[in-house]
Amino acid sequence: DALPIYIQLLMDKREILAFTKGMKSAAYDCPFEKDPEITVLRHKDTKRWFGIVLAAPNRCLGMEPRDGETVVLNIKVPPELSVLLRENYRGIQAAYHMNKTHWITVVPNSDVPDEETRNLLKLSFDLTDKRSKK
Repeated sequence: DALPIYIQLLMDKREILAFTKGMKSAAYDCPFEKDPEITVLRHKDTKRWFGIVLAAPNRCLGMEPRDGETVVLNIKVPPELSVLLRENYRGIQAAYHMNKTHWITVVPNSDVPDEETRNLLKLSFDLTDKRSKK
């Protein structure tokens, strides 16, 4: 029964990776040998992360079934925006397995519109770009 859900989530991951591939100066890779499904979204030149796609335990996301996992997207946002996003979308939470002040988790197939996810990915890319720093 869980298999169709997992396939659906993988399609979302492919869409995220396709969008990332279309961003100028962006790339992605799977740097963790022990978990080759974890995909890091990076700047090509500096290798700085602007996102990561990974499986999070449902119990940490407040989802059912509690013993399952869901593929999620973690991205960097300004702390004040993080609060607003979490107040407005059930599918945006404090980041799983990352700094919860500066990173959020976007849960696929939730109430977060695709366009919002794309805009947040672009924002994260800009926030982590070395050229945007003084």
